[in-house]
Order: sequence, then structure tokens, then C-alpha cells
Amino acid sequence: MKILQVCPFYAPHVGGVETHVEMVSNELVRRGHEVTVLTSAHRKDLPRVERTSTGVVVRRVHSYGEVFRTPLAIRTGRAVRELEPRPEVVHMHYPPPVTSYLAARALRRMPVPVCVTYHCDLFMDGWVGKAMTAAYERIFLPTTLDVAERVIVHAASYARTSRALQGRAIEVIPSLVDTDRFQPRGDDPALRAELRAQGQHVVLFVGRLVPHKGVEDLVLAVSELPRDALLVVAGEGPSRHALEDLARSRGVDQRVRFVGAVSDEDLPRYHAVASVVALPSQNRLEGFGLAIVEAMASGRPVIVADLPGVREVIEDGVDGLLAEPLLAEDLARKCTSLLSDPARREAMGAKARESALTKYRVPVVVDQLERLYKGLAA
Repeated sequence: MKILQVCPFYAPHVGGVETHVEMVSNELVRRGHEVTVLTSAHRKDLPRVERTSTGVVVRRVHSYGEVFRTPLAIRTGRAVRELEPRPEVVHMHYPPPVTSYLAARALRRMPVPVCVTYHCDLFMDGWVGKAMTAAYERIFLPTTLDVAERVIVHAASYARTSRALQGRAIEVIPSLVDTDRFQPRGDDPALRAELRAQGQHVVLFVGRLVPHKGVEDLVLAVSELPRDALLVVAGEGPSRHALEDLARSRGVDQRVRFVGAVSDEDLPRYHAVASVVALPSQNRLEGFGLAIVEAMASGRPVIVADLPGVREVIEDGVDGLLAEPLLAEDLARKCTSLLSDPARREAMGAKARESALTKYRVPVVVDQLERLYKGLAA
């Protein structure tokens, strides 16, 4: 089957949507499908057309820059129309917006079945941001959704609580994780020494340092954690300096390690030293949380915010715990309850690994997508 994936960014750009599309595309090629990824040329040095080592063809459309982390690849529609050979199925990914809208406009005039994965709602702070979000969802988003025969979401609760998805034909297919790369490992003494974390419990956060990830709540929670607990923040982003200032102002900077961006090769090492992994998201920009399933596959219990979407990834009290969003005190209580109970922590970690294998392993998820594609094409 010839499959076109349309997404705003793709590797080497780093992000949850990009990682999702890359893993799906690689597995589809491994199964014998022809996969083309149409994306933005977010860097000038990237080739406009290339075939990756896994066999995925990547076509990049010139971008005139970014607005609110959205690439302005305005020739996307023309690239869809001119694509040869014609795809048998088109799978769009939203957000960031604009890319899927431009592709959808072209696809309205093409006899090809379309689905779209709705990764999360748009969300921007301030009255200007809210006005722009409302305008986009009212004027432009319907075009993207109307052209799709199926709208894929990663969690049913997210679709039920999204204003934009009411009345749409919904297919629930979770995101996925490489359970071979992320798996239970023994402790890593070398990394512990590098982190100055010998003899300490590590509470790990992995993700971009942006407001909606809720890292400030983790920093605020540190003072209420056991004295032998250390917070390790793996990731980069515009909020880093503010978070470092917050740690200093609260007097916990010696108990927090900001390690910056961590390579794909090193990330499993960080899970190996973690006692608990936390993702305290604050709003609907977090629709699933790839970092959650990576931790689960690594055999680590997770603490996640009790929000639509992410709350479905775990089973509360079995393979992780839910914490009240925006409440550092509850986050600290949940972390402490696991750090102080090694047997419960180990049992939850084992259940988390089992859940990852059963629900989020790459072949399990791509089986569902493949069935959907074949049904649409038929």
C-alpha cells in the first residue's frame, strides 16, 4: 500500500508527534508498505527529498519561517497534488496547524481516503492567544476535519472533552513506544556519579521545558520530598532559565539537576536510575504523553496529571498514580508515597512494563493503523 503521512515537522526535529510518525512510518515500511512523509523544511540544510536508512521517503516543503512554533510551509497543498505516485491513503497529523489545513484543501479535490490524528487541542495563553485559537478552530480547522473519513485520537476521554471533535467519526488508537529500546535495566553507577545522585532516589522528568509541561510544580514539590530525593529534569526549552531561577529562589537548587537535552541513546540510562517518572502536565496541549509510555516500558512507575487523555494511559494505583494538576503538594505526596514503599514501587514498575507491552508496543499499535488504512482504501 502507498501511504502518505503529512506532518508539520519530522526528524531531525524533536517532538512527540515527530517521534510518533517516525516510529509508525518505519514499521509500515518494514511490513512492505511504501511510505512517504510530507513535512516542512524546518532547516535550510536539510535535503528536499531523501530516503532514510529505514526506507521512508521524506519530502520537505520550503518553509517561510515559524509563527507560534507552526511552520509556514504554504506550498504543502501543491506538493500533495503533485505527488507521484499517488497515495492510496493519506494520514495527516494535527497540530501544529496550517500544514494539515493546506493539505486538506488539496485533498478535497482528490479521490483518496484520508484520516487525521488529532494529537491535541490548540492552546495559547492570554486574550490574544485565545482569540487566535478560537478563530483558527472556527474558520480553518473544520476543513481539516471534514476531509477526513476518520479522526484518530489517542484516548477516548480526550475526544469526549474536546469541543472541536463533537459529532466526528472517532477512532481510538494510542501512541506507541519502542519496547526494545525502552526496557527494564540495571542501575547505572556512571550516570549516578555524573548526576551526583549516589544513594539518592531520582524523580525524573523528560520533556520540553515549556509552561504546559508543569515542571514548575515539580520544582515546587521538591522541598516536600524526602531528603534523599533528587529531581532530574531532562530536556531543553524556553522555560529553563525561569525554572532554574525558581529552584534557587526556593532554596532547592542543590536538589535539582537540569541536564539539558538527552540523546536517544542516553535516555534509557536516565530511566535506569529513576525511582519514579513524573509528567505533571497543566492543560490540553498534553493529549497522551510519549514520556509516560517510555517510562512504563522501562519498568518505572509514573505519576501523571489527572487530565483527559493522559489519565487513560495508566491505571491509577496499578501501574502509576494520578496527581491533581497544578497542585505541587499533591504531586509531592504521590512521589513520597512511592519513594517510601520499595515493594509497591517495584510492583507498579512491573505492571507498567506489562501495560506497555500489551497496549503500546509498536507492532500492537501499527496493527490497528494498518487495519484502518486497509478499511479506508477498500
